[in-house]
Amino acid sequence: MRALRSLILATSFVFALPAAVAAQCDEDCMLRLADATVEAVAGRDFRRLPWADPVRFTENNVPLMIGDAWWGSTGDTVGRKALSLADAETGNVVWFGTIWDHDVPAFGAIRLKVTDGKIAEFELIAARTPWPIPFGDPKNFAFSPSMTTELAPKDRRSRERLIDLADSYLATKQRNNGALLANFAPGCVMLENGVQITSAEADIQPRSTDCASVFRAGLFAPVERIRDRRFPLVDVERGLVLAISVQDLPAREKTFTAADGKKIAVKRDYPMSRLVAELVRIEGDRVVRSEGVVASLPYRMPTPWK
Repeated sequence: MRALRSLILATSFVFALPAAVAAQCDEDCMLRLADATVEAVAGRDFRRLPWADPVRFTENNVPLMIGDAWWGSTGDTVGRKALSLADAETGNVVWFGTIWDHDVPAFGAIRLKVTDGKIAEFELIAARTPWPIPFGDPKNFAFSPSMTTELAPKDRRSRERLIDLADSYLATKQRNNGALLANFAPGCVMLENGVQITSAEADIQPRSTDCASVFRAGLFAPVERIRDRRFPLVDVERGLVLAISVQDLPAREKTFTAADGKKIAVKRDYPMSRLVAELVRIEGDRVVRSEGVVASLPYRMPTPWK
């Protein structure tokens, strides 16, 4: 899969779609369509885009009408792309970058499903506030260069195998009790909204911060359920899987038990769910990195995407 684009500097360009959109939209076409969508939102002009009939649009798992919500609150600044990826086999394209809401920067992930050259699905995940989720500087949102390099042929796995491994990574985090249900590289790290995460509770700072260590320590035990898991995009050449999930964190107990038996305080006074869109990088049979965007949701909020 060659059509991966990673931009470090700000980009802004006008992409005019032809009057007659080609019936077949390849990876480059889908990537241009994703860029055009970000431009159209900044211009508050959804009419310039090719829409399928019907089309589904959600913002943080809330079904909405095209032209509602983000379309009206975006401000005039065109989003700065951190990375985009297209999968011609599934017809999905994802755009990660800095988005704007009333001219305030936020972390954003946009997934489009393209059918016959038209947008059939538009899913926005917008992390707009620093509380109660990890939150770095949205203006500096970027992916590690190692995420975009092609793998040696010996380290590549099939599409189906990559999805299985990404699912095992999520299974390790769910009800984390110290057991590793996936293989993790020694230097594996997880980043959400530009911040490295090492536990389900932000104030915990373990001595060892790699993926295997924090999972062996059981520091994600408060994540009771990871549901509605979807894997709409895969890049075999780069070992990338887009994993979208909803992660439920109850607040029934004020402590949780780590793998060593130690009781650790839960400082949240309320339950919550997290909508996560992450790219999982896999080399051989090992998870080496995860980077993405997470937004908070009401606890156990259902998802419209199945």
